[in-house]
Amino acid sequence: MSLISLRCRARARHSLLARTAQATFRPLVGCLLLLAITSAPARAAPLTLTAAETRLMAGNPALAGAEQRIRALQRQADAATRLPDPKVSLDASNLPTNNFSLTQQATTMLSVGVSQEFPAFGKLALQGRSLQAQASEQRYGRAAQRAVLALALRRAWLAAVYTRKAATIVREQQGLAAQSEQASLASYRSARIPQSDVLRAKLALEELRNDLDVLRADESAQLARIAQLLGVERAPDIDGHWPDLSAPPADPQAGLASQPLLQQARAKVHANAIAVRLARKAYEPSFTVGASYGKSFMPGSPNFVSVGVSFNVPLFAGRRIDDEVDVAGARELEARFAEQDQRLALVRQMRDAQARWRSLRDKWSRETTRMLPLARQAQRATLSAYASGQGSLGDVLKAQQAVFTTQIQVLQDRRDLLATQAELDYLTQAPQEGQP
Repeated sequence: MSLISLRCRARARHSLLARTAQATFRPLVGCLLLLAITSAPARAAPLTLTAAETRLMAGNPALAGAEQRIRALQRQADAATRLPDPKVSLDASNLPTNNFSLTQQATTMLSVGVSQEFPAFGKLALQGRSLQAQASEQRYGRAAQRAVLALALRRAWLAAVYTRKAATIVREQQGLAAQSEQASLASYRSARIPQSDVLRAKLALEELRNDLDVLRADESAQLARIAQLLGVERAPDIDGHWPDLSAPPADPQAGLASQPLLQQARAKVHANAIAVRLARKAYEPSFTVGASYGKSFMPGSPNFVSVGVSFNVPLFAGRRIDDEVDVAGARELEARFAEQDQRLALVRQMRDAQARWRSLRDKWSRETTRMLPLARQAQRATLSAYASGQGSLGDVLKAQQAVFTTQIQVLQDRRDLLATQAELDYLTQAPQEGQP
């Protein structure tokens, strides 16, 4: 057998082994890849503002604590309407001190009695109504706190979205600044521009790096604020798009009447008015009705039954009661003045927010439709002039900076416009379900 035939057979066996290995391991590799794909955890979708607001209402610790205060007041209101417990007495009366005998004297007896105190008519009901009014005030307070937290969440969310979008613009500007630096170096080496232009290009690039660091720190701070509001420790991955907020109502001041802060002030006035009526109940006496049965152990001596009614007379406490009524009346007047002040403050805040919203809307519209296109046109014209040798590198840097400044200003005004829109929504927000 020739050497050539042996080599051919070896090559054939090697080819057969290779095809067998491929046929064996190819399905195995496919199964392993499929297993890796299916076992890999799917990345959760970014958190949206709507989902974050839902989590805020369910998981914020401050709102949970306010709910517990409301429940406590409701339980106290139910307990305050109950009569006090009756009192049972066991007495040994007229015992002789020489031998403590129960059969020596006819007046010696053992008695058992029961007494029940009845407060002034209507006092218990007023106590229950007073605590229910306080619970109602706390419910409106919780609604106001929930609206404030929702506004804080929206502001932090808008600030975080702004920092992300601004960081993207800064990175784009960094690319242009790096190209300008390279172009300035090339022009400087060919003695076309002075060294000062190169230094200005480098300085512009370093300033952009500083801006990017500041934006990253701001984003971390806003994400930490969002995590605190949601009641979690880890900063969430939020959606980087501008959220869709409801448009301001045509007549925002019409919704002020249902604003939780104003409703809370009214509930406080009502609670203090009930407190005045409750303080005046101290002028009326409370009654205690009692009955007892006495057992005499002396032969032939009868048993005895006692029945009586006692009540307090506000003879010496009249001045104190007068002072308590005056204090309650002063607190009611204070609550009424606070309600008026709260209404005026909300009206002022509403008018201020309306004026800012209209101004920001018109400003942002001009920036997006006129100012930013003009800045980009000026940048292209400056680049063309520089390419034809009619402009300087400083003019190019100024044009780039003008576009960058306008883009950042557009983002800032968009953020402020949406934040003002969220503030208007907060001012016209009515109590949600579960509120009085």
